[in-house]
Amino acid sequence: MAEPVDGWSAGRSAYVIAPFVLGLLLLVTHLQATGLNDGLPWRATSPDSLASVQLLSATLPRFCVAILAGALLGLSATLLQQGLRNPLAEPGTTGLLSASRLCVAGSLVWFPALSGSLALPVLAGTILALVIVIGLSMRQAMSPLFLVLNGLVLALLCDAVTSVLILTRYEDLADLLLWQAGSLVQNNWHVTRLLLAGLVLLAFIIVVLRKPLSMLDLEDTVSGSLGLSPKMVRLLAVGLAAVATALVTAHIGLLAFVGLAGATLAKLLGARRFLHRAALSSVLSAGLLLVTDQVLQRGEGIMAIPAGTVCALFAAPLLLFLLHSGRTRTSPGTRFELKWRPQRFTGRALLSALVLLLVIVTCLALFLGRSDSSFVWASFDNFPELLPWRLPRVVAALGAGSMIALSGFLMQRLTGNSLASPEMIGVSSGATLVMLPVIFFLPPLSREQTMLVAAVGALIFLIIALRLARRSHYAPERLLITGLAITALSGSLLSTVIYFGDIRLTRLLGWLSGSTYSVTGFDASVAVLVLAITLAVLPFLRRWLEILPIGESVSVALGVEIKIARFWIILLVALQTGVATVLIGPVTFVGLVVPHLVRLCGLRRPMVQAAGCALGGAALMVAADWTGRMIAFPWDVPAGLIACAFGALAFGVVVSRRSQ
Repeated sequence: MAEPVDGWSAGRSAYVIAPFVLGLLLLVTHLQATGLNDGLPWRATSPDSLASVQLLSATLPRFCVAILAGALLGLSATLLQQGLRNPLAEPGTTGLLSASRLCVAGSLVWFPALSGSLALPVLAGTILALVIVIGLSMRQAMSPLFLVLNGLVLALLCDAVTSVLILTRYEDLADLLLWQAGSLVQNNWHVTRLLLAGLVLLAFIIVVLRKPLSMLDLEDTVSGSLGLSPKMVRLLAVGLAAVATALVTAHIGLLAFVGLAGATLAKLLGARRFLHRAALSSVLSAGLLLVTDQVLQRGEGIMAIPAGTVCALFAAPLLLFLLHSGRTRTSPGTRFELKWRPQRFTGRALLSALVLLLVIVTCLALFLGRSDSSFVWASFDNFPELLPWRLPRVVAALGAGSMIALSGFLMQRLTGNSLASPEMIGVSSGATLVMLPVIFFLPPLSREQTMLVAAVGALIFLIIALRLARRSHYAPERLLITGLAITALSGSLLSTVIYFGDIRLTRLLGWLSGSTYSVTGFDASVAVLVLAITLAVLPFLRRWLEILPIGESVSVALGVEIKIARFWIILLVALQTGVATVLIGPVTFVGLVVPHLVRLCGLRRPMVQAAGCALGGAALMVAADWTGRMIAFPWDVPAGLIACAFGALAFGVVVSRRSQ
């Protein structure tokens, strides 16, 4: 048998051909079932017949748009993964989709005259995101790590603002819910021609520039010594991906996970070189989107659901099957390390400052409130009456913030990936998936019953994730992709629910935003107990946390039992994430950004970093909870949304000061 070239074997060609064969078969059966085959040119009695018009102006353009849009998104994801050197990179990573979504929401609320065409707000959002991310990254010489982090901070901040608009102006954003669903319905060939021109041009540029783009696989110092400017090529890759994403998003809407699924499947099927990955990811993304849309057309007689909302329902199971079938292998992602300058302050001084900050924000949250006209300090007389109301929220926010930040620290130490966050295990997504049918099909539950249901969902999906990852000895890259697939599955179902615009969705949105509004004294006690257990266990993990980031081969040589170490770290992350999610809902930003903020401040050793993450996460969530109570009194703004704004501001200040 001939050796496979570039990790590819002929037997895997079926994975590439099958989606298109299935899509074509579904199209043929659809034409026969609906009688549209009578509109084919060689069968039509008249070119103006209803069957001919519907076939040539709606069905066939939709078929072509699915292929072209999927191919563009696949190329976009591959370009971003190549430019950012991260296997989890996609258009959402750089803030492109979130900024476009925010601009669309803003235009619908404040400029309703633009609601006839959303292409302009989408393009404006894409350009704005690109300018902000690249502008912030220029000081760091377009470092892949800072491109990723700046894009993520921008994305989470835009999503937080959009969530506030949805919560407050839900009735004005019906068009946003329809647009972000990602419908492929067409009534002419205009969009098809635009996407075809964009795909041909992008493919031509990639082929012409394949050598400099391929050299981004090398370290910047190596590629620079060969005469390449990594900064300019990285800028080109991100720019091309942004253009491709904007072209699809402006004319179709949000098609989440399509490009990332195609790019990941291309690697799993053996493509290693950049050009091979680009070609295969575009083909696979096109096939996934085509099959998804064709299947949905079969059910349009009962219920019309856009392809963008449910594409992950088809792509995620396929991704999980290939990932854990034993027939594929993943290549380890690039490990990133922040380059520290000599710090001006010792670790003890920085930790002392964080302790002081936590004490200040805790005192503010306990003693400073607000009336209809002004801020009010609690007196010694009325403080005992206020304490039962304020103390549980403060303690729960403190405990949840610490646990999520520590979970993010552990995930990033375990995987060596800057995009790793506690949600990557799939625990939060499991809780969300279980909460969906509870909210829509059961009568309103008490808080205790809701927490129990969310805990059961988190536990079920933790068992699933651990079971899937066991075969690969809990390899970090497989764990991340598994969690990402579960998260995409949850997001797909949530997008489907949002598409129907049910008012009951606001109950779920408040929980997803990270709210402490309903926290009780018992909840606060649980948060403190789990946090205390975590802090007591962490010293016993010290050696693992010091050695694992070096790499698997070195860790094994130093006597670390890789499988055991990974299992217990994952279990600790899952425990903290599950408890925090059940108490206040998912708080993505804290677990993702706080560990980076702590490292940027100069805390280097594992235990010192862990202490900094615990204090920083607690201070951030307490401050966010207090601000949410004050900023729109007497209404509460969810603490998770405020934490995004505070965290983004802190990240920008720290990065700016470190780059000077």
